[in-house]
Amino acid sequence: MSELWHLFLEITVPPDEFPSGDTVGFMNVITRATSLEAAIARVEAYFATFNWHIVKVESSKVIGPDFFADDEGFAEMIERARSHPDPILSTFHSYKIN
Repeated sequence: MSELWHLFLEITVPPDEFPSGDTVGFMNVITRATSLEAAIARVEAYFATFNWHIVKVESSKVIGPDFFADDEGFAEMIERARSHPDPILSTFHSYKIN
């Protein structure tokens, strides 16, 4: 059975992807899948279309039907994911590597 998954991911992007030139960051992703492994594979395939890559899955959880999000932006992501076939991405938060 397909469920909504929330993944908090560390990712890499090409140097020309964002004006800052930063290539490492993190983001929240909501996607529909039958397991954690399927959710990760689904996001990896979607990211590959942008030449983005998952470095690490920081956290993951199933979003149950009764889940309540306090954050309006996160709640909107969940609602969009319920009817959208592709993973729903939050803002990319980058950081510099020393």
